[in-house]
Amino acid sequence: VLGLVAYCFGGHAVVPTIYNSMAQPREYERMIGYSYALVMTCCILVAVSGYYMFGNQVSDQVTLSLERAPIDAESAMQALTWLMVITSLSKFTLYLFPLALGVEEIIAPYVPTDQVMELSFMIIKFALIASSLLVGICLPSFAFLCSVIGLICTVTISVIFPAAAHLKLFGPQLKDWEKCVDYLFVLGGSAVAIFGTVATVGSFNNH
Repeated sequence: VLGLVAYCFGGHAVVPTIYNSMAQPREYERMIGYSYALVMTCCILVAVSGYYMFGNQVSDQVTLSLERAPIDAESAMQALTWLMVITSLSKFTLYLFPLALGVEEIIAPYVPTDQVMELSFMIIKFALIASSLLVGICLPSFAFLCSVIGLICTVTISVIFPAAAHLKLFGPQLKDWEKCVDYLFVLGGSAVAIFGTVATVGSFNNH
């Protein structure tokens, strides 16, 4: 569960894109604060709703429990399904763009003409989409994948690396309590990533 929660806050791949596209980049920090507050509020509401509807039988990923939802109206279930589809499509596009752009920048110096470059960029985007589809089809548990990504990648990028970089760059100027907070994030994040991953993999193997 902890990995899934961390996964919800792992939107760092789109941060440069959002910052560069803002009309007023100086409002970036305020926007980030509001965004994370909104995400946390949504997560809390979904968690409370899931336990209210399904009790202890709720799945780690609440969308997997919707099939057992006590909703008689078929239109309500269809609406929930389409909302999940729209959310997935919008998030997938945002996550895919920086990755595709990075790959394109790597191969651009080796492409001779503009026509070949356009074709190469199309192939890159198609390959990324196809590989994501294959992962979704072949992996037996999407919740397990999200948990592992959340614990390994998101905790490392969101918790451990920023605190370690803060210590490295501004260590001599930091106050003692600020250093303690950074060390707490580094050590606590490392413990969460290691023990959470072991527990998630062990739980998956038991099932």
